[in-house]
Amino acid sequence: MKGHKKRQPWFIWLSAVFALVVVLGTIVSSTAWGAHIMRQSRSLYYQYMPHAGVEARYVRQLVTPDMAHSRIIMWETHNPEADPVVLYKEAGALDSTIQAVPATMETLKEDKVVRYMYRAELTQLEPNKTYEYQVGQNVITNDWHTLQTVNQHNFTALVFPDSQSANYNGWHELVKTAYANNPEAGLFINMGDLVDNGESASQWDAWFDAVEPMISNIPFSGVIGNHEYYSLDWQMKEPTAYDAFFKFKAPTVGLESTAAGDSSRRAFYSYDYGDVHFVVLNTQFQEMNETYREAVQAEQLAWLEQDLANTKQPWKVVLMHRDPFRYPHTKAPNTVPGINEIGDMFMPTFERYNVDLVLSAHYHMYRRRGHVENFQRSAIGPYYIVTGVAGDVKYANIWLDHPLDEYKSPYLESDNYLVLRKQGDSLTVDAYLADGTQFDTVTLTK
Repeated sequence: MKGHKKRQPWFIWLSAVFALVVVLGTIVSSTAWGAHIMRQSRSLYYQYMPHAGVEARYVRQLVTPDMAHSRIIMWETHNPEADPVVLYKEAGALDSTIQAVPATMETLKEDKVVRYMYRAELTQLEPNKTYEYQVGQNVITNDWHTLQTVNQHNFTALVFPDSQSANYNGWHELVKTAYANNPEAGLFINMGDLVDNGESASQWDAWFDAVEPMISNIPFSGVIGNHEYYSLDWQMKEPTAYDAFFKFKAPTVGLESTAAGDSSRRAFYSYDYGDVHFVVLNTQFQEMNETYREAVQAEQLAWLEQDLANTKQPWKVVLMHRDPFRYPHTKAPNTVPGINEIGDMFMPTFERYNVDLVLSAHYHMYRRRGHVENFQRSAIGPYYIVTGVAGDVKYANIWLDHPLDEYKSPYLESDNYLVLRKQGDSLTVDAYLADGTQFDTVTLTK
């Protein structure tokens, strides 16, 4: 096909021959002849196959402001790839309809690992259609991923609390259960502290391994947490890995950018999914360099006011890592429960623009607070939920009660996830354990 290359039949034939030789060689591998055949076949195969270092890893979709018409596609390789592209077409369409979108490349060097990161934005998509896409060179293969645009008002989203772990096997199983039980999910959200250490290459690999293939087939919305700011020696640093992995479309803001704070500024954004407007905040002011902390706070507040004022969507949902409520705990039982500095900063704006739902994380516990307005219980006002824990770092029995708590999970040592369902005039949040057991539900209506 003009403009694209197709994998040649000789390559497929060579792969088949190699597979046969592997089987035969394995059978007779104890003999000198078998060992010789294995060495020769591997040498021949790897001489002609694409170098493993430029094969795509961790292919992912990211949310964009207009989910009905655009999508961000990212991936990485071990070695740089020349002329990287994203190829896409409508599902089932002929190869002659394939479109190619060039990708940019940047290099991430952290924790003694070099990663080549690629990003392309597809902007000519049509609403309510299913597409297929693949990444890498301008070569057509069978390695297609699914991409669905959305313009309908009903949808399902998966919401995962903090996934930071020492061992990510539990996180892996939680993701697989949630995705298997909700195959209709149109997107998924991770509420911050994706990893325990933001500079650890092995932890990021474990996180990505767990979310495949979900992240290549439905878009991801990330919320930055405090652990994304940690260096290997547990000091604070710019969240360069998180920023490189997830190049969301940052909002245009009026304040002059400070180079040291660029990655913190890019960590807040918004997008529409159906008739729900999602706002993602960066609440990690404690981790920011004090030379630009106040500037980032002012910039984000100004943007939030403008963003919420301008949206035409009837539903508004805020996603933030640090929770706005202050809790006493067993090591500081005399702490007065109330609202913390994050709440003082943002909650009045939420109320002014009629935010419906505020989801947070950070505490590694699940609590539902209900409607809160003017820092007290209300029949109206935003509805607040702290989403729980999805990794193996548990704070069981640490947190004491808050007078605004309506419900707290009795499963203090259990991982959980949420399912956000938009149906007609209602928005429902269901909470599930890792085995799929539902333990809480709440429905908001308009």
